[in-house]
Amino acid sequence: MQFPIIIGVHRSRFLDALLVLLALLAVSAILAFHCPQSIRAGLLILVLLLTSLAWRGLTPTLRSIRLERSGEILVARIIGETDFVPALPRPGATIHPWLMVITLDLADGRPATLILTVNRKNSQNLKCLRVFMRWQAKFTESGDAA
Repeated sequence: MQFPIIIGVHRSRFLDALLVLLALLAVSAILAFHCPQSIRAGLLILVLLLTSLAWRGLTPTLRSIRLERSGEILVARIIGETDFVPALPRPGATIHPWLMVITLDLADGRPATLILTVNRKNSQNLKCLRVFMRWQAKFTESGDAA
């Protein structure tokens, strides 16, 4: 691998499509449910509200990740930002060939959760990230040392 590796983080089309499909299934189930119109309307509003909250929750908070040869992970928050800040991954990341869920502790103390799925454009970058997380990443120390 050629370091540094810079990986852009984008919305997952797969998760967006899955969310829309689940919302449509919920709306069709509510419409098929025989109950008073006021209950039906309340349930529809609830489903739409929860769908919009989930849609906002799936928006990535980080814009790019930079992987260094030394095992460091640097992140940029805004598109086009050239200043990368250090981040440490927490133990317990889910690394799968199709899905990655990584929680990072940023330099300012706030955690950021990355949910990454594979598509045609980023498959090679995510493969590099999986190998990096497996062999080179420096994780935070767990609080319960035995």
